[in-house]
Amino acid sequence: MDVLRPPTVWVAGRCYRVLNPQTATTTTNYAEADAYGFEDNVYQDEVDCTNDTDFTVEETGNGKFQTSFPVANPYIPYLIGSKGSTKSRIEKETYTTLKFPGKGQNGNVVVTGKDVRTVRQARLKLEMLVEQARKKQPSTHFLSLPVNAPNIQERFLEFKKEVLEKCGDSRGVVESLFQEAAKLHLTLCVLVLADDRERQQAVDTLKQCPETVLKKQLGGEKLRLEMKGVEIMNDDPGEVHVLYGRVNALSWSHSIQAIADSVVGEFVKGGLVTRQQERVKLHVTLMNTAFCMQSNEDSSGVTSQTRETFCAKNILKVSDPLSEV
Repeated sequence: MDVLRPPTVWVAGRCYRVLNPQTATTTTNYAEADAYGFEDNVYQDEVDCTNDTDFTVEETGNGKFQTSFPVANPYIPYLIGSKGSTKSRIEKETYTTLKFPGKGQNGNVVVTGKDVRTVRQARLKLEMLVEQARKKQPSTHFLSLPVNAPNIQERFLEFKKEVLEKCGDSRGVVESLFQEAAKLHLTLCVLVLADDRERQQAVDTLKQCPETVLKKQLGGEKLRLEMKGVEIMNDDPGEVHVLYGRVNALSWSHSIQAIADSVVGEFVKGGLVTRQQERVKLHVTLMNTAFCMQSNEDSSGVTSQTRETFCAKNILKVSDPLSEV
């Protein structure tokens, strides 16, 4: 592990350093299968237990302290562990009591302890486990800016026609690789929204962005973009899965990069997105091998899907799509 660039995990908008369980004595590694058939989860005990947290701990009537927070039901098995092993381990380490909703039920996870510090510590451990569990789930939604104004669609269709005419003999270049013109968009982030509460929270967060982000970044000015030039996601133009259009703001007074980063930051603060990188990769997908996945059946009758790369060497020489939105 690079001690200057250690792995990190974002919890409720705060970034925590995760120590390597093989080299750090302060790290506890809980690799265990849970009773509900999920993959092994990994619990890494590197928790900031200061009072600088975004949640409150209340004192109960019997002299104990308590905090509660909602957790989507699909993540509960990760917190309990096989035969309750993860739950028991956290309770023993933090001298707290953990209470979970029943299987298939919605509700809050409740942490109770004898002092504020141990209650905070237990909750942060649980939140880190939820973030690790979220990473294992397939994406359910994505957040994007539409880039499908009529002039953009027109220029994209011209680009598509030109590519098929001039590069149709390049390996793997077929019409099914292209995005639909009406669906052109700039992806900001992907989300895993496991229940109705998380979906509503995402809607509320998005509704707040005009006030929390756009008003500050644009200052009342209209956002105008240009899509100019094409690039590939990897560094080998002969083996490409995704070819995309570059996007830039047309005004010096604001940055589409800053706007995109700020919008995603609002979702990170709400615990809805785990930040994978510091900056959003600004791109409008034009061609993607995922659009033409091939199904293959083996001798045992099991069907799998494969993606074949295409050669984009000649495409990169074709006139760039250029327009404004």
